[in-house]
Amino acid sequence: MEKVLFFDTDDQLKKFFKQHLSGQAELFFTTESIYHPLAKNPPKDVRVISVFAHSQAITGDILKPFKNLQLLATRSTGYNHIDLDYCRQHNIVVANVPNYGESTVAEFTFGLILGLTRKIYPAKSDLKKSAVQLNKYMGIDLDGRTLGIVGAGAIGRHVAHLGHAFGMKILAYDPYPTQTPDYITYVPFEDLIKKSDIISLHCPATEQNTHLFNKKTFSKMKPQAFLINTARGSLVDTDALYEALQTHQIAGAALDVLENEDVLMQREIDLYSKSTSREALVDSLINIKLMQLDNVIITPHIAFNSTDAVNRILETTAQTISAFLAGKPTRSIA
Repeated sequence: MEKVLFFDTDDQLKKFFKQHLSGQAELFFTTESIYHPLAKNPPKDVRVISVFAHSQAITGDILKPFKNLQLLATRSTGYNHIDLDYCRQHNIVVANVPNYGESTVAEFTFGLILGLTRKIYPAKSDLKKSAVQLNKYMGIDLDGRTLGIVGAGAIGRHVAHLGHAFGMKILAYDPYPTQTPDYITYVPFEDLIKKSDIISLHCPATEQNTHLFNKKTFSKMKPQAFLINTARGSLVDTDALYEALQTHQIAGAALDVLENEDVLMQREIDLYSKSTSREALVDSLINIKLMQLDNVIITPHIAFNSTDAVNRILETTAQTISAFLAGKPTRSIA
């Protein structure tokens, strides 16, 4: 019987895949990530592995111990954490979950926008300490403000839909624009960052857009502007963002993703580990400093995390693995 190994699992995931794949394959589960020692000595003859988006770069060195690997199923839409070149060279099919959370991520994005612009979290914190100061929580209306969307794919368009419902003017930048409702106006990137009151990121991470938001970008934004990132941490230069917030070049930020976020979310950080780069440690230090600012909201990469979206992720992944094991064509990205 074929062998399938799932990383980053919980009880819900185990129960689901046992119900949907038992009898088709021998299933192995671990709560650990693919960087756990288990990956260096995996069960023999594993043909399929499934990972989650929280993983760092899944390089050829990490995949090398899986001698018989034929399918890598990531339980995410993004796949920039996977070495696609290595997979192509070794005939490993890579499959993702292309559409599961347009509304889920968009709704979370607006939760961040409202929490940030109405200063909900400082107000809640002060109330618990019996230290309420009403003037400290003066926010802004969204009605009439300009929302700039970087990446007008399915999620970005859904964010635009919600923004339009709030009475916002919608600008969008996308190198590959698609037909959209007439309330979305496509503009060059430079125009978007100069004119937007709130900028929300919804594009995949690529080599070309690494640190798209950097010191130069922040210097062109409105001083009362807010940055929202529920896409990928690498889109924003962490150091430049911290400086922009400290010097009041921008008014605030809400971040569900961070550079080198996996290091920050580890229970323990091995300062001497060869796998933890100096850059990752510096980013983690700045991330911790960002969390201490009143005009910053940071959440642990949970924009996708609703019951409905997770069920869609599991269903799509199960269908992908089941079709592959049955020898049927499998939708793939590599």
